[in-house]
Amino acid sequence: MLRTRLDTARIRAARQVIDPLFLDSPLYRCEALEPELGCAVSIKLETANPVRSFKARGTELVASHLAGNGSRAVVCASAGNLGQALAWSGRGRGLDVTVVASRFAPVAKLDRIRAFGARLELVDGDFDLARERAADIARP
Repeated sequence: MLRTRLDTARIRAARQVIDPLFLDSPLYRCEALEPELGCAVSIKLETANPVRSFKARGTELVASHLAGNGSRAVVCASAGNLGQALAWSGRGRGLDVTVVASRFAPVAKLDRIRAFGARLELVDGDFDLARERAADIARP
């Protein structure tokens, strides 16, 4: 028997804590790919939500779990999309969100992280340096 971590009960539970803005992303049929792949192909329009990324569904779950367990703050390293998503999800649940990003990340993404209420710390390096700094902040 094929074993998988997919569980319909967990999926249904996740839908209960994910902001409806991130559910039911528009789907469009992509007929151009169908002959090559030999099946029906649909493409999700993830840019139709406030953070312009699929990542908010995951951060909604994480932020809900953290807030539900009494956490007050969360930190992440991001090149842009994760930071925007966590800023959105954390704000909605009263979490203090810190995002560490490279100074060279896209300005538009950095601006949106700030606009969603997160504290943004920039590092003079790449994502790996941002990840190291985020880990330092997370340590008690």
